[in-house]
Amino acid sequence: MVSKKLYCYVDETGQDSYGDIFIVSVVVPQDRDELLNYLAELETKTGRGKVKWGRANQEKRLEYLSEIFNQRKYPLKMYYSIYEETKEYKNATILTIAKAINSIKDFKKNIFTILVDGLGEKDQRYYGSQLRHLGIHPRKVRGVRKDENDPLIRLADSICGFVRDVKEDKERKAVKIYKKAIEDKILIEV
Repeated sequence: MVSKKLYCYVDETGQDSYGDIFIVSVVVPQDRDELLNYLAELETKTGRGKVKWGRANQEKRLEYLSEIFNQRKYPLKMYYSIYEETKEYKNATILTIAKAINSIKDFKKNIFTILVDGLGEKDQRYYGSQLRHLGIHPRKVRGVRKDENDPLIRLADSICGFVRDVKEDKERKAVKIYKKAIEDKILIEV
């Protein structure tokens, strides 16, 4: 049995809604190193930049995600879950990670490193423990301090912001991009 090393990049949005809506995204790239370079170049090319989703220009951030959803050179899956009327943010995040990993074919043959935006040392141990209780045995759970330094964490942030925009604002162009990504099975609700 050959193990493949996979990375899960995790971010969330919605704590500012005090439980009304909470969205978690998990990005799982097939070839992380090549994708990192592509994403960094795409952020520059589209003008989206290295800022969080909410600070980026709306047109540029939609162009950025549209390019990612339409490219086929770098296979990746982007998973998300939407929770309403809850403040159980840690548990919702852990559950989304578990559901995303469980949806990967032959996930038990892979070795996972899970990188979560802003996760502290104490919570890293908690997430690892809770994931093991759910049948997921990650090699490592790590926090990522500054999302500005990692294009894949910024992508996870973008997915959260994008899904939230679609659900709250229903902006026509965003909804069209969203529906196509769902149809193409690149963006997957778990």
